[in-house]
Amino acid sequence: MAEENKFEKYLLSEYENIAQAHFKSIETISTFFRHYLLIMSIPASAVVVFSQITSDVNQLTTVVNQYRVPISIVLFCVSFIGLGVFCYIVNLRLDVVLYARTVNGIRKFFYDSSDADINLKLRIRVLPQSPQLPSYFEMSYFGPVVFVFGVMNSLYFGSFGYILFSKWFCCFWSFFAFAVIFFVSHFAIYLFYARYREMAYLKSRILGVDIDGVLNKHRDHFCKLLKENTGKNLNPDQILIMPVHEYPALGITREEEREVFNDPKYWKEMPAIEQAAQNIRKLRRLFKLKIHIFTWRPWPDTQNGLFEHIRSFLDACENSFTKEILSISFRIVRPIKPLLEFFKEKPLQQITKDWLKNHGIKYNKFVFEKGNDYSSDPRGKFNNRFYKARMKRISYFVEDDLEKAIKLSYICDIVFLLSHPYNEPQQALPDEINALRKDLPSNIIRVKSWNEIYKNIRKLS
Repeated sequence: MAEENKFEKYLLSEYENIAQAHFKSIETISTFFRHYLLIMSIPASAVVVFSQITSDVNQLTTVVNQYRVPISIVLFCVSFIGLGVFCYIVNLRLDVVLYARTVNGIRKFFYDSSDADINLKLRIRVLPQSPQLPSYFEMSYFGPVVFVFGVMNSLYFGSFGYILFSKWFCCFWSFFAFAVIFFVSHFAIYLFYARYREMAYLKSRILGVDIDGVLNKHRDHFCKLLKENTGKNLNPDQILIMPVHEYPALGITREEEREVFNDPKYWKEMPAIEQAAQNIRKLRRLFKLKIHIFTWRPWPDTQNGLFEHIRSFLDACENSFTKEILSISFRIVRPIKPLLEFFKEKPLQQITKDWLKNHGIKYNKFVFEKGNDYSSDPRGKFNNRFYKARMKRISYFVEDDLEKAIKLSYICDIVFLLSHPYNEPQQALPDEINALRKDLPSNIIRVKSWNEIYKNIRKLS
């Protein structure tokens, strides 16, 4: 109950702040419109002053012809300054709509939480309570403003074309063509900005998906390959911390873990999670989500015999053309150790694409992460999921790594955490680790399967 009251107080405070921002934005629009009219009046005032100095039309024409280029430049600059002011005012107006929608959403929350009779609510409510209203594109309301800007700016732009090109074109048609094009561009710009706010601003139709632990059963496969390569038995449910070598209770060394990951069979024969491909297809088809696949796989990773390990990964590639191209490339760069290190992951990148194709997992973009896969610092510009999630404004993300999921929760709207023993609270682990696994950010949703992910996105869409 205390938490609920705290949230209501926050909403009331937010309501007041947004309402103030709403009115300040309207005041700012009025201020900039006055500045715009002042800028637009300067050339016209100059013409009036000059016409008072001389009433000789021939003299006026002579002056215009003599200073054709500088006058054209001034008119061009004035028209584009006006266009810039127009773009700024359009964005201010769209901010006003955004604030109005926010206020409507808060109003709906309090109307819904009230026990008053619905008839009474409808009688006393005048303002809307839908966060989808008002529309960003308001021709009946904001259209006249666009029209005024279009006419004013087009007159100056048309005059620029008239004065500059009248030597080569018919005077009237050069003026008319320039003016019409510039006038129509104002409505096109308004439509573009409004559509961007409605369809893309602060949201996208992108689902980011990790591979290991999200699309495949990596725990089971790791234990199987560990037995084959080292002779050690390990139960998948015993893996309570990732990476495995960081959990001393298992007795798995970093070298033994590497031995598994440096085996191409581990990546090529990885079993897929049931229902993953089917649900991804449904999400793409029914909700028009774009699927961006992410994975960080810096393998082979070895100090000795790097080229031989690369050769084994190349042999595991199924695409014969890619295999041949990579084989030739690696033979060329083999003597140059830095280049060999830089390109060593290319075969595994192809193996991963082959694996996705073989298991029927459709996607729109595949990102093979490079560099630091844990840093979410935007200044680093690492080619990882955090950087791409910010750049693409990814709405949803499916993760199995708790640390990465928490970082992504500050970037994405919703992060689905696919439950595994290594991200769930466990009695065998210290309290501080369990506390971190329990107290998740509110936009991290813990799920058990891809069916749950699909159902949650169906509710949220």
